Amino acid sequence: MLPTSTFVIDPEKTPGIIHAKNLTAESAATTEALLKENNEKYHIFFTLEDHMGVCLGKEEHFRNYERFFLRMIERDGYQNVLQKYMVDGGEIANDMMYRIYMGYVHGHIHIGLALEFRQPLLLAEGLAQAAVHHDDWYTEYLSAAEAAAAEAKESTLPLADIIDMERKDLKISTSSSLDYHLQTRKHSGRWAMDKEMARDGVLKNAKNELIRLAARWRVSPDDDLERKTAELINTAIYITAAAQRAPYQCTFDFFLLHTATSSIGHVSFLHEPSFTRAQKARLLEYTGRVFMQTYAGMGCPELTLPYLCSHRSKLPGQTWDTVFARACLHEDDGHMAKMIRSTKLAEEVSKPYDHLPEFRVKQNMFLTAGIAMIDSASAQPMTWTKHWDFIRGAGFEGAWERFPKRDY
Repeated sequence: MLPTSTFVIDPEKTPGIIHAKNLTAESAATTEALLKENNEKYHIFFTLEDHMGVCLGKEEHFRNYERFFLRMIERDGYQNVLQKYMVDGGEIANDMMYRIYMGYVHGHIHIGLALEFRQPLLLAEGLAQAAVHHDDWYTEYLSAAEAAAAEAKESTLPLADIIDMERKDLKISTSSSLDYHLQTRKHSGRWAMDKEMARDGVLKNAKNELIRLAARWRVSPDDDLERKTAELINTAIYITAAAQRAPYQCTFDFFLLHTATSSIGHVSFLHEPSFTRAQKARLLEYTGRVFMQTYAGMGCPELTLPYLCSHRSKLPGQTWDTVFARACLHEDDGHMAKMIRSTKLAEEVSKPYDHLPEFRVKQNMFLTAGIAMIDSASAQPMTWTKHWDFIRGAGFEGAWERFPKRDY
């Protein structure tokens, strides 16, 4: 972690795990300036959808928490802060472990990026964001799944197998609804989430069934944690990239893509020397179980890799360099670029395990997925916080009606 209370981005010191080839001092300075502007001018919740009604009474404390965590990092070091406030198994840490997943894993994403790019202020932001969330259904679900897993009544399974089992379970696959994705504010017409897909759908209608499956995703401290980390990341790309529906052009689910963008934080968790093997294993378990909940909330869309791989590139001869360059020019709020970057990292970490069946996405599929992702980008990707490039609720046929169909 860099010794700074602001943002310092450098092409040599903070390139990240996966990046484009042509990092420059100019691009680093621009990134640094944008991070500073975002931190100073915009409360973190301005970048989240307007669905945080349960937290309105606590949101006022975000800046207080941010300053608190930054002071603790400066005084005690980031590693001690992560132990006390996230992973050491104490009462405070357990409470925060649940909270990093609330708000659709954005606290988790912040923390992973903070470790990757060695940014103390970004870490303080992520912890503060987690601290003011109150999506209590995550606590209920994750604690129940952990308790069921401790009983080990059924054998452990690969994460991708469990995802496939969710779709086959009628209670889970029908527990959510497209209605959750079509809510709007009465006067503004903006998209809203007064009813929440996990709280009011999945956990209300299929809680026991989901917990039973979630308990079968178990990671032991004695496991090969590098392989289990790669398995989690590969499965996240499987969920994100393979959720397609014929005869439509490849399109990607806004909520499912957060499984991809959060999964890569586990590379940093894996290599964090202050985390014990048990702590790394527990984080892998929690994240995989949240992926299951997210997938169910999208209606358990069919995951069809052959349809993804049949995508015809819009431009000839696209490479990863081409895809990265196009993603950098895409004028959304960064979700497209983050999804693509996560896909490239997944390709790298999956290489040693390509022969294993639980690694559903194979080496010859990742670039095609990246091409399909950037090919799905539109000239007007956003209006306010509404993303037009991405589908919401990929498992529901009605969600696809506004997207173009293939002409081949």
